[in-house]
Amino acid sequence: MDWIQGTFECCGMRSSKDWSNLTETRTAVAWTELYQNDVPVSCCKEQQPNCGVGRANGTDSTVNNEGCVSVAASFMEERMVLSWVLLVLFILIELGTILIAFILSESSYLPDCLKCSKQQQAQA
Repeated sequence: MDWIQGTFECCGMRSSKDWSNLTETRTAVAWTELYQNDVPVSCCKEQQPNCGVGRANGTDSTVNNEGCVSVAASFMEERMVLSWVLLVLFILIELGTILIAFILSESSYLPDCLKCSKQQQAQA
């Protein structure tokens, strides 16, 4: 979670307030009891020791208050367009290759067939 929050400059799932009311697991409850209203250092804009103490209110300007779910969704949406463009480009290249192969295979038989037809006409 620290890597995600540090890399994407986000805090919690929905906001930094998520760190003040954890109840899902025993570890989360232990965190809440020990660090009431604190956020991890990875949530801080400038990561220094104890920078997240008392900052889980969702409005502190020294903490990344935007949740990681929305940041990750934006990250994926931005790259999704590029992925689709690359996919369409790949498909067009493949179709072009198939078309060129078909044309070349047909044209390589064409002269032989013409020769055969001329020989058959000459023999008749």
